[in-house]
Amino acid sequence: MRPNKAQEQALMKTLIASRKMYNACLEELIIHYKETGKYLHLYEQDKRHGKAAHPDLPAVVVDTTLKRLHRSFTNFFRGLKEGQKVGFPRFKNAQAWNTIQFRDATSSVKEKYFHAPKQCGGHIRIVLHRPMEGKFKFARIVLRPSGWYLQCICETKPQPLPQKDHAVGLDMGIRYLVADSNGQMIDNPKHAKKSAKRLAHAQRKLAKCKKGSNRRNKARKKVARHHERIHNQRKDTLHKASHKYVKHYQTIVLEDLKPANMVQNHCLAVAIADASWGMFRHYLETKAESAGRRVIAVAPHYTSQKCSSCGEYVQKSLSVRTHVCPFCGYMADRDENAARNILHAGLRVLARTEPSLREREGPSKDGESPLPLKREAPGL
Repeated sequence: MRPNKAQEQALMKTLIASRKMYNACLEELIIHYKETGKYLHLYEQDKRHGKAAHPDLPAVVVDTTLKRLHRSFTNFFRGLKEGQKVGFPRFKNAQAWNTIQFRDATSSVKEKYFHAPKQCGGHIRIVLHRPMEGKFKFARIVLRPSGWYLQCICETKPQPLPQKDHAVGLDMGIRYLVADSNGQMIDNPKHAKKSAKRLAHAQRKLAKCKKGSNRRNKARKKVARHHERIHNQRKDTLHKASHKYVKHYQTIVLEDLKPANMVQNHCLAVAIADASWGMFRHYLETKAESAGRRVIAVAPHYTSQKCSSCGEYVQKSLSVRTHVCPFCGYMADRDENAARNILHAGLRVLARTEPSLREREGPSKDGESPLPLKREAPGL
């Protein structure tokens, strides 16, 4: 979005007012439950928050803000019922509230302009990078460190890719972002580590500024832009990696890792968080579902210690990066050996669940033949 100064002030005013309304409605729900012991229904609360109560907010923003609040309570109660650890809905501060939500935007997006309500700035110039596809669900205006953005969320139909008869195992790591069972590696760019010096310099400048000053506000925005840039770089890398495997393989097998537990190791926490294995798995599953592919998650136990050729266990520390089997003589990169074990485990799961569907190991039909079992690891 390209709002002028007056429109930007109107958007910020609406954002602040919607946040205050959210917090007031949350407090109202808590007080009502303490006094009556009952949950205040959405439509009952909606009657109390009309145009008279919020003259500075468009009616659609009032409705969507209330729905966001009650959706958080629905998720909270569902989590309790399923035995999951879900936090109680929180009061939002300025840093935790950066979106204005709308029910409809299909008729409001016209080539170069977004026709927002008058309280939100009216006709705002936009850069439309692609047309909307599928069935429109809702829209939101998002405030990021780099500016204002309009997001239109649409429900699209699956777009299946041509069927393949190949499967691949993926081992996610730190040295390599992904190592597959065919010996191909995707380097870990380590975006946070590469940008650490620039980020630290910006943070030092921020720490020296006086609180409440304009200089501090500018320095704070620079730090936020550095974080946003790292986030965008990471997402771009993971999108490209996940697209590659969904495009070329019918069945993709990976480890069922728990990054939230693994980051408790303070020596590897930063590297694990920077690799974003959970985000990579999410992108992989989302793309695979739309493309008609299959993603299987297997237990990660002993995938690095077990020999993928003979099945014997070869104990090795994390610093040993080459798998050398004293029983059968098989040699390979540690991550590649783990990826082959992951593939074998996934194929066993597939054979149990769908015996008629058996995938062929090896790379896709691009002129290469499946890799032999015994070969030297690259670089040895």
